[in-house]
Amino acid sequence: MAIPTKISLAAAAVFFVTAAQASDVPTLNVTPTCTPIGNDKTFPIDTKQCLKTEQEVREQLVKEWANFPAADRSLCTAMASMGGMASYVALITCLEMKRDVAKLPNDRDLNSQPSSLPTKKK
Repeated sequence: MAIPTKISLAAAAVFFVTAAQASDVPTLNVTPTCTPIGNDKTFPIDTKQCLKTEQEVREQLVKEWANFPAADRSLCTAMASMGGMASYVALITCLEMKRDVAKLPNDRDLNSQPSSLPTKKK
């Protein structure tokens, strides 16, 4: 009987440490994202693998969360939760894209005008 108690205490300690580290990382309901739509043949999903991937990405977010600007975290969390199909994969992808775009030079001599429009004569 003492062994399960030790295991339970160890599991509780790990849970509380993880919860403390993840305090800012949102808790997303990824179950709908990892559930097949319609019948399994229409849009097959390996639910077990999907949930595992989402958990692994959440653990990565716990480690990196503070490195992303608060505005990006807020925007990307809202985007990753849209439509009832929340995903940590979508969340980290958004955050990484925002980070990478911010690193680009501001002016790379790019023409932002669509090519199908005539250019203005100076």
